[in-house]
Amino acid sequence: MNTSSLTPLVSILLSAAAGLAHAQPSDTVPTAPASRPDPSVAITISPLHLIIPMAEVTAEVRLAPKFGLALIGGVGMIRDELTNDRIQLFEGGASARYYVTGSFRTGLQVGAEALYVHASTEDMSVDIKARGLGLSPFVGYKWTHRSGFTLEGQIGASAMFLRAKSPTATAEDKRVAPMLNLNAGWSL
Repeated sequence: MNTSSLTPLVSILLSAAAGLAHAQPSDTVPTAPASRPDPSVAITISPLHLIIPMAEVTAEVRLAPKFGLALIGGVGMIRDELTNDRIQLFEGGASARYYVTGSFRTGLQVGAEALYVHASTEDMSVDIKARGLGLSPFVGYKWTHRSGFTLEGQIGASAMFLRAKSPTATAEDKRVAPMLNLNAGWSL
């Protein structure tokens, strides 16, 4: 490159830089605030499950700006009122969520959830095991505050396939019931 053509360019750049350094606040052009990038993970709990009592945690990972995949896990214990036996509960599942409006941070979502639940007793006199699978399409909404605090809810219908087994009998049932998720947590 020719140095004679470089010199006018450098002097213009230096003049522009000097003008910016001495500019008054009214001389500057306001810029739009930078938008926050979407979080990559949302970890929430279900306060409704605490009534059972059971702890349920959902961890949703952003796979694309409008698509998330969530893993669901839970554990709890209830007492049978008739026998006073402790019944242990375990659940595991997954859900896929597409954000129709908004994004992983905040928006209207449609999706589907598959959830497996297992219940069993530890009592020596009673040996009962039960399990169920719920398949649920849903519509929901997620809201994330700028601090990361997250609220979300989903409503849908769940097709449930249930089976209970004891040493002397087996029972099966299929039914459709409403599905409701209300979660609170944090997005990172």
